[in-house]
Amino acid sequence: MSNLPICVGWKVIVRPRAGKQETDSGIDMSVTVQAQEHLVYLGELIVVGEAAFMTKTAGGLDMSQWDVRPQVGDQVIFAPYGGQRIYQVGEKTPIILMNDTNIHAVIDDPDDYYVWIDA
Repeated sequence: MSNLPICVGWKVIVRPRAGKQETDSGIDMSVTVQAQEHLVYLGELIVVGEAAFMTKTAGGLDMSQWDVRPQVGDQVIFAPYGGQRIYQVGEKTPIILMNDTNIHAVIDDPDDYYVWIDA
């Protein structure tokens, strides 16, 4: 993906993980892939604004003092309904523009996690 937007201030862009196209046993799940996009809270941090993770939050927390500061390329868990989904011309998967405070955790391997829906 080229020509990514440049984030302003404390904004970041995440590329969410794509939904599975097929189960391990070979069942086609392409019909549900679009629905799965709304259940994905894991992704790669691909753009970080110049003030992201460096400012004080509205509640007064100074993020610049934190030991963990997400960087481009990190795999992250993000807020489920945070941000704005943006589709680039020619791309099928959206990218999500959000506030830095919508990033909840940095993880090593996204395959170690899944989303659980509690009905």
